[in-house]
Amino acid sequence: MGLFDRLTAKFSPKKSNIGNTQPVCPYCGHQLEKMPGRKKRCPGCDQHMLVRTRPRDRKKILIREDQAILIEEQWSIANGTHDQFLAARREYEAERNRLQKQLGREPTASEIEWAKLTKELGVHAKQYQWGLYRNARLSMGDILKKDKKYKDALDVYLEVCYLDLNGPNNCGSTDAQMLREFPPFNPKDGFLAPGVLGYVDNLLHRQKLSKNDIKVRFLAISANVQNSLGLPVAPEKAWRKLSKELN
Repeated sequence: MGLFDRLTAKFSPKKSNIGNTQPVCPYCGHQLEKMPGRKKRCPGCDQHMLVRTRPRDRKKILIREDQAILIEEQWSIANGTHDQFLAARREYEAERNRLQKQLGREPTASEIEWAKLTKELGVHAKQYQWGLYRNARLSMGDILKKDKKYKDALDVYLEVCYLDLNGPNNCGSTDAQMLREFPPFNPKDGFLAPGVLGYVDNLLHRQKLSKNDIKVRFLAISANVQNSLGLPVAPEKAWRKLSKELN
């Protein structure tokens, strides 16, 4: 039985009043001065408390990290997406079990999510869903940033910028006539997402990189992506657009 199964066996997502509505640590019961506004480490037991909103009554609550999935399930029930939630959890558990056998240890949440996203990349590429492919790469960059692998995260975000400037589309077909009408990449639809630009700016300053350092890295990354995916925008042209937006 996986972690999710053990938790849902203990708590009924439809009936359980999960979480503390008062500023009390859900681990040790330590009384806090006030209700935190976001994730906080308890001064009593040093555990991380999460702040969530409970779907049943819309109250702000403090929960343990291992209870986050239960709140997610409650919200999926409230939003009418419980079937999708359960399917995603089954996929997660299957990937977790596969990695556990492969690695000979319990995989981290990041390793599980990375493996899932790697599979998704192949599916999206095969189905010509390049917008979804781009989103999966962005999620991979977020995993690296969360794990403080800042150099690798920056490289992935630069790749996402290059993909964005090529205007990725979810055409979903390999039919020649369909591709002429709805090309997989259309530079006219190209743009640079402000959020991704913010990540790039933050990471280049964190690593104390010059604009020339970023140019070298961007050109190398985009040349590799262009060769593998056959993208229409030349790396140099893409860099001229990107460089204007970087602080």
